[in-house]
Amino acid sequence: MEDNRITIFLGEFGSGKTELAVNYALKLQQAGQQTAIVDMDLIKPYFRTRENKELLEKNGVKVVAPDSRLSHADLPVIPHNLVEIFSQTNTQVVMDVGGGESAIALGQLKRYFDQSSYQALLVVNTKRPFTSSTEGIINILRRIEQVSRLTISGLVSNANLGPETTSEHIQEGLVIVEQAAKAMTLPVKWVVVPDWLEQTVQASVPLFILKPYTHYPWMD
Repeated sequence: MEDNRITIFLGEFGSGKTELAVNYALKLQQAGQQTAIVDMDLIKPYFRTRENKELLEKNGVKVVAPDSRLSHADLPVIPHNLVEIFSQTNTQVVMDVGGGESAIALGQLKRYFDQSSYQALLVVNTKRPFTSSTEGIINILRRIEQVSRLTISGLVSNANLGPETTSEHIQEGLVIVEQAAKAMTLPVKWVVVPDWLEQTVQASVPLFILKPYTHYPWMD
């Protein structure tokens, strides 16, 4: 667990940031921290944090998301009670934010971030085309920093192919992410390992053991 009260997970579609944000929020709550998770993946209505709303709330995590009537609208809607959450200094805040237009929305909230301790983490899946190389990772990071007006404080290596992920995928992805991090003088905060591979991966950076919660249509 980190000292920063606000943790912002950013990443392109397919990075796995939503699953990571859900897992992190549940871990904070289970560790005795009052926790809220904010769905700021505003543009692309795919598998966003609010899809796991029932699971999160059952475990005591407050879910902050746009009105349910707009849950699948392709609109940049900021949750109405977001500022209230920022003011609750005893609450750990986990934010699930996409790239592009979603990151732009963070710029509107910069004054609140400046008043709080936060970490902004770029979640990188090297099995996606735009982040499959060191150069691609750096380009994505710079673009997100520019539009969000925030400073990325670290990378999270999350190389995965869903249920087809192997320990080799994870190790190969970590090498690329570490190269990008070194080039930008940033730390690699975690390497994400799905729970079924927990005993097969060793790394020089902390492991984040992830339990898949999201049910995708192709799993039916």
